[in-house]
Amino acid sequence: MLEITAKADKLVEKYNMLSYGDYVVVGVSGGADSIVLLEYLLSKKDEYNLRLTVANVEHGIRGQESLDDTAFVKDYCINKGLDFSSLSINAVEEARKCGMGIEEYSRKRRYEFFESFNPDKIATAHNLSDNVETVLFRMARGTSAKGLCGIPAVRGRIIRPLLSCTADEIRNACKLASIPYRIDSTNSDVAYSRNHIRHNVIPQLEKLNPLFTDAVSRMIASVNEDEDFLSICVEEAYSICFSDGRLITDRLKKQHPAILKRVIIKYLNSFDVSVDELHLNGILNCISNYGKYQIAGNGFVVCDKNSVRYALLCYNEEKQLIVNKSVIDYKDFLTNCKFYTKQFDIYFDCDKIIGNVYARYRKAGDRISPAGRDCSKSLKKLFNEVCVDVEKRNSIPVICDDDGVIGVCGCCVDERVMADENTKNILLLKISLED
Repeated sequence: MLEITAKADKLVEKYNMLSYGDYVVVGVSGGADSIVLLEYLLSKKDEYNLRLTVANVEHGIRGQESLDDTAFVKDYCINKGLDFSSLSINAVEEARKCGMGIEEYSRKRRYEFFESFNPDKIATAHNLSDNVETVLFRMARGTSAKGLCGIPAVRGRIIRPLLSCTADEIRNACKLASIPYRIDSTNSDVAYSRNHIRHNVIPQLEKLNPLFTDAVSRMIASVNEDEDFLSICVEEAYSICFSDGRLITDRLKKQHPAILKRVIIKYLNSFDVSVDELHLNGILNCISNYGKYQIAGNGFVVCDKNSVRYALLCYNEEKQLIVNKSVIDYKDFLTNCKFYTKQFDIYFDCDKIIGNVYARYRKAGDRISPAGRDCSKSLKKLFNEVCVDVEKRNSIPVICDDDGVIGVCGCCVDERVMADENTKNILLLKISLED
């Protein structure tokens, strides 16, 4: 364990993983990696005055073997005098019901379980070999430089002290120190992508370079350094480009593409929205040509000459607009205008109204002749002129009588129904939603 301890100590110190008095939840499956992690933390228990809880998740996938793994970990903890807690799930069935992949779902449940203890730190047993496999897997699927950073040594309160140790080093340490551990029978099944990489891909690459794992480790370290520097640049650029909940288009366009993309990612992440390279290219095209780009569902990135913003484009046909009407004398209205402004959203010459008055949301083909403008235009052009955000246009009340559109709340009234010196009666409308 001396070599493992030395490497783990160096990583713990570099990233300040442990603090005196930490309550640490240790994820232990029973495999060599997690058992060595537990042994390492036990060796540091007095030095850091650690309080340890071992957490085990039984995924219900490998039948009795999986149950035996949990029993092994429980007995191990009893012998060491450690607190032990386990969670059993049916990963296959539960993942199917949630519409998630088994691996993704299992990981989600594991970390939810670890977080439920509200610890200071969560220790997991990811090692250098895992990191190399992760990078190769991401490369095969297509990734950015961020993906080449691999598994982070620290993420929030999650710590990974063994990340600089290889799987072979860990198993050799178990052999030398007579540390027992369980072997997952599925680890040899190359039908799993990671196992294929481990057993088939990496050995071939090691024929090209026997120190392939070390080479990838150096690359990961180098890329992480670059990403750290870029993150500083991104923060500076973001502070310049971000204003009032959106990104300023002309400022954004001045950024280098590498920074521009990261600024967009940071902005969308603030809405819990993730994007891949395909989405990013679509957004960049949208920024150049203006318009909107769909991310998922009703979530869009909307780009115009002024701003780039994330918006939920909702259609409100299901929400009924309620129109409260009142008719008053025009002279009284002019005299008491300040009083009446609290009672209406829009007003018209009552005697020019044709038939019924009602409110709805805009429809294709809607046009209006804005009072005093001597022209007719579509509502789309009207909204463009008065700079109404695209995502708000479908929630603005449009007022109609039996002959067509007579007004748009907050924008204008139609020439046909405007009040003038001959007006006798004023129709006041107050618009509200049914709910």
